[in-house]
Amino acid sequence: MQVVRAIGGRAPLHLTSTGKLFLAADDPQRVRAYATRTGLAGHTKNSITQLPVLERELGKARQYGIARDNEELELGVRCMAAGIYDDQSKLVAGLSISAPADRLDENWLQKLQSTAEEISAALGYKSSTQRLAA
Repeated sequence: MQVVRAIGGRAPLHLTSTGKLFLAADDPQRVRAYATRTGLAGHTKNSITQLPVLERELGKARQYGIARDNEELELGVRCMAAGIYDDQSKLVAGLSISAPADRLDENWLQKLQSTAEEISAALGYKSSTQRLAA
């Protein structure tokens, strides 16, 4: 299997796990503007193309701190992503894993999240529990 994504390439935010992290961190009004501007075009039969469905997905991303792409950009490829935050608690990047849909292992999620947390800490991010303890 080969996934063809050029370095620096672009993909619609609503179809990628990392893109969903950024949409989830944004103001709901701006998410609606994004949906209007892009029309939430789909690439596969699994693509999220309706705003209410996207809003539910973004709610899960906010709740759990991770986002997923379930063959929404490319059939046969699933992804999961966790956010990377700076010293101002701003989402600055996403760390993601992509794999063939039938081989993406849910057990990778814990390592993905802990690695994203380590990178965030190196950038000066303090989680809410660290801020309360300080």
